[in-house]
Amino acid sequence: MFNMEDSETSGTNAELRVFLIGPRGAGKSATVNTIIGKDVAESTSSLRKESTTKKMNMYLVENQDVVLVDTPALRKSLTKQLKKEFTKSDILAFVIAAQSLQMEDESCIMMFLKDLEYLHSRSFILLTRGSNIVDDNNVFNPESNKELYSLYEAVEKRYVVFENRNKTEKERKLCIDNFLSMSREISSNEEIKIETPRVNDTKLNRKVRIISFAAIPIFLGFIMSSNRFRTMCLGFFNALGRFLTFPFR
Repeated sequence: MFNMEDSETSGTNAELRVFLIGPRGAGKSATVNTIIGKDVAESTSSLRKESTTKKMNMYLVENQDVVLVDTPALRKSLTKQLKKEFTKSDILAFVIAAQSLQMEDESCIMMFLKDLEYLHSRSFILLTRGSNIVDDNNVFNPESNKELYSLYEAVEKRYVVFENRNKTEKERKLCIDNFLSMSREISSNEEIKIETPRVNDTKLNRKVRIISFAAIPIFLGFIMSSNRFRTMCLGFFNALGRFLTFPFR
């Protein structure tokens, strides 16, 4: 395991890094443990208050040249850290449980849609607890929830069904193969690039307006301090007063 702040992290020259993000209890750490083959990541649901301050940790998948990045529950602070850590060759898996969504799940989805829009093209949905999918054909039906469908559309309908409680080793390997295949498919597509984060136009325009209004009294104070300007103004208003037959004094 490597902490993102450790010096060893920079020496991990893996072909691919996959960030696992999502709400608390979605199965991010459990997914890491399933892929690694042993319990190396502690579930955030067992950390109580510490779960909100848990740092990103990296885990090397042996013989796969892949590093998994386990993250705390999705928060504003994490979106800021992702902007610093995420590179153009990385992949993002949004982990969500295949069950009825809770308020926190929907909140995390909206945060991903709004704050991490520039990463959508490098992302896919990872549906944990895949056995909860009740479709006869074991097909994901995102239309059951508006937020979930928006997430599905944002990542261009890419998803992987993943079960962390596999009954056999064969089932576990199938889940891992599907996960790695999707990650490498996105990574190998040269047409899929990280979009440049857009500047918040509203905030920018607000700042411009504030600066402009602040400059007006400064400008007026400067020109009104000029004797020549005052003389010109008096002459103008006197002429206007005579024209209106109402003398200006």
